[in-house]
Amino acid sequence: MRLAALWCGASALVVRQQPTRRRLRIAPRMAVSEIAMPALSSTMTSGRVVSWLVGKGDKVEAGDPVMVVESDKADMEVESFEEGYVAAIVVDEGSDADVGVAVGYLAETAE
Repeated sequence: MRLAALWCGASALVVRQQPTRRRLRIAPRMAVSEIAMPALSSTMTSGRVVSWLVGKGDKVEAGDPVMVVESDKADMEVESFEEGYVAAIVVDEGSDADVGVAVGYLAETAE
């Protein structure tokens, strides 16, 4: 901590402690993108993940089907918008998720 002197009023001196700035080393991070629950119809507010067509660590290209989603009207395959490796699946088969919520993640590398 360091001290900072501030003038307050006519002749009063206020001393405050300020945190010392630290230099942080930030390791490079890989880019991660979401696989979000899509809106398959104009009335859809949530969907159920019927099945995952990929598993953790699988390579995915843009346009590859990654899951089957049950909406209020039908079951549909959902394609990936990006390429990468499946880093995590956060919504299990048979579970519901609101539209726009991340159900999985893609990473640049398989690690």
